[in-house]
Amino acid sequence: MRWISRLLRRRPKPTPQRPETPGQREADRALSRSRDARKTIQANWPEVNHRSTRLRSERVQNHFAEMFRQALEGGRH
Repeated sequence: MRWISRLLRRRPKPTPQRPETPGQREADRALSRSRDARKTIQANWPEVNHRSTRLRSERVQNHFAEMFRQALEGGRH
């Protein structure tokens, strides 16, 4: 029983806090900027998705219009 009480009394020493270095501060700021950018992108994602879908359909329509125009003009395709 004594060994149990000794284990319970022993507490691990806390890890010493290191002073923050300039490199660590810069890394923290970069991480913060990247998180902010990700939040902005996620907030704008529905609009971006809608615009990309519209541009894709316009590109397909332009492709078919060009094929039709070349067929009427006798060009190669």
